[in-house]
Amino acid sequence: MFDVLCISDCCADLIFQGLPAVPTLGTEEYCQRFSIHAGGGANAPMGLARLGCRAAYWSCVGDDALGKLVWNEMEQSGLSMRFIQRGNGRKTWVSAVLATAEDRAFASYAGTSADYTGGSLNAGIRAARHVHTYLYYVQKYPDILADCRAANVPLSLDLAYDPAVTLTDVRAVLSQADIIPPSQPEACLLSGEKTRTGALERLMEICPNVVITCGSEGCLAWLDGAAYRAKAPQVHAVNANGAGDLFNAGLLAARMAGRSAADQLRTACAAGAIAVTVDSCLADTFQRSAVWALAETVEVEKL
Repeated sequence: MFDVLCISDCCADLIFQGLPAVPTLGTEEYCQRFSIHAGGGANAPMGLARLGCRAAYWSCVGDDALGKLVWNEMEQSGLSMRFIQRGNGRKTWVSAVLATAEDRAFASYAGTSADYTGGSLNAGIRAARHVHTYLYYVQKYPDILADCRAANVPLSLDLAYDPAVTLTDVRAVLSQADIIPPSQPEACLLSGEKTRTGALERLMEICPNVVITCGSEGCLAWLDGAAYRAKAPQVHAVNANGAGDLFNAGLLAARMAGRSAADQLRTACAAGAIAVTVDSCLADTFQRSAVWALAETVEVEKL
């Protein structure tokens, strides 16, 4: 039995960190640091494994050079590789992350997607205590939602928000999720509210647990029947790529461990904070002991 099964495509992140500016057509810029890591949807399951969860991942990697790198990094994290499809000419997804001190831009290649249908995925869902995926996948592959419901397995949905999607479009799906963790811009755009408080009130009418991430300000949540505000630890931010995924990993790891709602938010904020202090969110600094220790310093207010 796994604690969490994550379902998504993963990619190789090519990280160009410390660019003075994102290059325009016909120009070239040099970065200060460059690295290649497993990323995309792989961040959350690898983060869960680092935090001591029995985590499995339903995904696909290519049999190319970048696929081998991604496979090795995921395996080294302690993640179960049981459900990861590989070989047979599959191509690895790639995302070039162009990061300045202020923001990021991406150039990406869509490789081969995993097979998200059939009885084997149903068996994977039934082997988990919790399923974590993205809104996109349950919209495109409704069997995921049906299988979770049939097996009575709670589901968390990362919105990865598309501004063309309205709340009316996704209300039925969100109402079947156990947790949604949107960012503040996602929550406001989706709910149509101007403030995060208004967005929380609107979304909690649909989903029983809503955690709105607010960057360096922490998060605002309706979790297990009560409202909370958590302050993020003050750290020196280097790169925010993947921080949201590791916030989610911290939240779910503490939830699977049976911790209180306040402690779940403390762990989530600590995990997200550690993630932004390095070029790659899953650098050696992202360890269970470091996250738990930082979580003890996070202030949580019950509203």
